[in-house]
Parts: sequence; C-alpha cells; structure tokens
Amino acid sequence: MTTAQIDPRADPARMFRLDGRTAIVTGGASGIGRAIATGFAAFGADVAIIDRDARGAAEAAAAIAAETGRRVSSHAADASVTDEVEAAMAEAIDALGHLDVLLNAAGHNLRKPLLEFERDEFDALLHVHVTGAFLTCRAAGRHMRARGRGSIVNIASILSSVGRTGVVPYAAAKGGLLQLTRAFALEMAPHGVRVNAIAPGFIDTPLTRTHDPEVRRQVSGATPMGRFGRPDELVGAAVFLASDASSFVTGTAIVADGGWTAQ
Repeated sequence: MTTAQIDPRADPARMFRLDGRTAIVTGGASGIGRAIATGFAAFGADVAIIDRDARGAAEAAAAIAAETGRRVSSHAADASVTDEVEAAMAEAIDALGHLDVLLNAAGHNLRKPLLEFERDEFDALLHVHVTGAFLTCRAAGRHMRARGRGSIVNIASILSSVGRTGVVPYAAAKGGLLQLTRAFALEMAPHGVRVNAIAPGFIDTPLTRTHDPEVRRQVSGATPMGRFGRPDELVGAAVFLASDASSFVTGTAIVADGGWTAQ
C-alpha cells in the first residue's frame, strides 16, 4: 500500500482512510493522545506512541495493537527534555520506517493564580507545550519535507484564544502553540506538508478529573452542551486533519468545545 494521495472522485469515503500510513502521537499513553492513537490505528495507520510514562505508553501500545491489529510501538521521552525528545523522535521514525502524521498531545497543567506561580512552574508549562512541540515539529518537518508530504496536528485549546482565571501560564503556552502552528504551516506549505491544530474545550481526562468537583460543576454548567467532552470525540477531527480529506486545509484550528466559544 502506497501513501500517495487518494483521488476523491474515485472513492470519496477512502479519503479518510490512513492505510499504509504511519503516525507518531506524543502524550499517547492516556487521555486525548491515547484516544487519537487508537483512532489512527483503527483507520489503518501504524502508530508510535511517545510519552514520559514509559509503562503507560507500552500498555497503551499493546492494547491498541490488540484492538486494531496494527503495528504500534512505544517510546519514552519527557516533552520538556530536548535530548529525550530528539532521541525518541528518531527512534520512532526508524521503527515506523517513514512518517506521514505527527500529532502532539503531550501536556500538563497547573491551576492557581498567576501571582502564586514560581518561575520554574511557568517555564515547565512553556517547555512542555511549546518547546516540546517545536522539537517534534522540527524533527517531523525535516523528514516530511524530504518526502514532499505529511500532516502535523497540534492539540491546542480554546484557551489558545480566550482567557480564564487560574490557568494563565497554560493559556499563554497554548496560545504560543497555536501561533507556532499557524506560522509553521506557512513555512511548510510549499513543501506539501500541512500543519493544523485542534482546539478542544474541557475534555474528561485523567488531568481534568483532578479538578475540584465545584470547578467541574461550573465548567459543565458554562458549556452550552452541559458536559465535558470525551477524548474519543476528538478522533474525527484528528483523522480528518491527518487524512487526504483535509488536503487543502492548513494553518487553522478545529474547535471542539461543546459551544463554549460561541457564547
């Protein structure tokens, strides 16, 4: 199976398939990353998971492989550590043989007023969400540019564009990630590589389950759909952006927020 673009006039449904393609998913051990890694494999891709939780990544890879029948590998790296990210990206690309899709979902958050943040806490959020994405985008971009095709998808946030108290450094980091996406898309467009983002609202993940119950109640009440989203509800957007179905889409973000930013 080749990775040439699918002619939509021949079979429109196959535009969404990822057969014969490969994908790296950072932060794929749990939450949004794991859901999307599973989705990519279900649509036919071989997948490499990169996560700082080596055990969780290995367990996720084994489960996804068993569920989908695809080849899934795991690689350990902390998104804030340059040498680890660069080594894991090289190892993952080597394991896959080539790289068609990169999805950056690695991330974390701290909730408290900005005046209570320490410098190292602020730096850690920037390193994971922005520097980590820079490193993976650079490694993937060099490989994709040489091949003349590829798709990069960054998991941004509605907080890339709107404000909220208690998460100022996270919002700043996600804003930086969205701008990295837009500017990098312009550089890579002449080389056949697309760069996009997904901007989720509040999603029910291990990270958001640590929020105070009252915060979760307020978030659900403020979301027009009246609930948190599920990680699997981002799979459709991710598969769309990874596949030939979005062959003329670059430099943008798909918002999946239950109506939050429509208010």
